[in-house]
Amino acid sequence: MLKRTLTSMAIAGALFAAPVFAVDGTPNTVFFDADLIAESKARIHNDTATEEAQASYQRLLDEAEAAMKVGPLSVTDKTLMPPSGDKHDYFSISPYWWPNEKTEDGLPWIRHDGNTNPDSKTDATDSVRIGLFTRSVRALGVAYYFSGEEKYAEQAADMLRHWFINPETRMNPNVRYAQAVPGVDDQRRSGMIDSRSFSDRLVDALALIELSDHWTEQDDTAMRAWLNDFLDWLITSEQGTAEQFSPNNHGTWMQAQIAGIAYYLGREDIAKMTVAQTKWRIREQLDSKGTQPEELARTRGYHYSYFNLDAMAYLAQLGDKLGVDIWNHDYRGRSMKSAIDYVAQYQRIEDWPHADNDVKKGRFQTYRMLTVYRKADLAWGTDYYDQVIEKIGFENAELNNLSQVWAERDAYLLYPKL
Repeated sequence: MLKRTLTSMAIAGALFAAPVFAVDGTPNTVFFDADLIAESKARIHNDTATEEAQASYQRLLDEAEAAMKVGPLSVTDKTLMPPSGDKHDYFSISPYWWPNEKTEDGLPWIRHDGNTNPDSKTDATDSVRIGLFTRSVRALGVAYYFSGEEKYAEQAADMLRHWFINPETRMNPNVRYAQAVPGVDDQRRSGMIDSRSFSDRLVDALALIELSDHWTEQDDTAMRAWLNDFLDWLITSEQGTAEQFSPNNHGTWMQAQIAGIAYYLGREDIAKMTVAQTKWRIREQLDSKGTQPEELARTRGYHYSYFNLDAMAYLAQLGDKLGVDIWNHDYRGRSMKSAIDYVAQYQRIEDWPHADNDVKKGRFQTYRMLTVYRKADLAWGTDYYDQVIEKIGFENAELNNLSQVWAERDAYLLYPKL
C-alpha cells in the first residue's frame, strides 16, 4: 500500500497539509486518541479487554454488518425539491415546527419546542438520510480499524464517493436549506446543526479508512476539496457566521463542526482559534452552580445539557492536541468540571430538579453522558466518574436502541479505562 507522506496541496484556493501516517500505519485521527484506540484494539484481539469492551466490539460488528446492507445514499434521493430547485442541495425541515391550525394553508408554521413533527423525519427530505449515512460510515470505519476486514472500508468508500464525489449524486458543499420552516424562512442559521455529524462522526472515520487501499489518493483529494469548500461556506456564509454567535448548544456544535473539519484538513490556525472560543462559551453559557441556563430553558433540559457538554468535550479534545486547555479553564467557578459534576448528580428520573418533557415521558437517558465522563477522566488522569458510570451500568443494548449502543461502544471501546 502506498503510504501518504507530509505534503501540502492547493485545493479550492486553500493550502492544507496532507494527512501524516507513521511507518506502522497509525491513523492521523482528529478526536480519537490514536494510541488509545490502538491499545484497545490490541486488548480486544489478545482477550485482555473488559467484558464490556468485548461486548461493545461485537455490537460494533453487528452495526457494521447492518451498514453493509444500507447501500449508497445521496441527497438526490429526496422527493421534495429544495427552494433552489437543485436536488444536489441539502434540504430538511425544522423538527419542532408544525402547520398553523389557524390558517387555511397552514402557513406560517408554528414552533412547539421539543415536540417533533413526524413530517420532518421522512425520506422526503435529507435529515434522516444524513444521520443514517454518517453513522453507517462511522461504524464501518471503526469496524474496519478494529477488525481489519477490508469489506468495511470498501463499503464506507463507496458510500462516501456516492454522497460527496460522484457528479450525479454529490451533495453541494453547503447546508443553505437545512431546517427550513414553511412560511417563515428557508435559510435559517439553526440548520447548521444538521451537518455536525460531518465532524463528530465523519472525520475520524475518514482517518481510519485512509489506511485501506479501497480509499485512493484520488478519493482523498476530492474529499478534501469538498470539505474545504464546505468549511469555507460554514465560516463565510451569512447563516454560518450568525450560527457561530448562537448562545446555546447550536453555537457550541457550530464550533465543534468547524474545528473538527479544519483540524482534519490541516488548517490548524482555524481549528485553534475556534477551540479557544470555547473559553468564552464557558463564561457565557454556564453559571457558578454548573447549570446551563440556555439549555434548561428548553423543554428537554437534561438532553440539551448533555448535548452541549458533548460538543464542549469534542472541542476540549482538540484543545489537547492544539495546546489550548479547555478542560481546566475556569471563570469564577464556571468550568467544564462544574457543569459535568452538576449533571453527574442525577441518575434517576425522580431526582432531576428541572421541568423536563423527557422526564415526564420516562426518557431520562443518563447513558448519553457515558462518553463525556470517560473523556473527562482521561483528560484529568482520574477515575473520578467511575462510580457514576457504574451506577448507569452496562446494558448490552440491542441495535434497536442505537443511542445506547453508540454511547457504550465509545465509552468502553474508543475511550476505555486501561
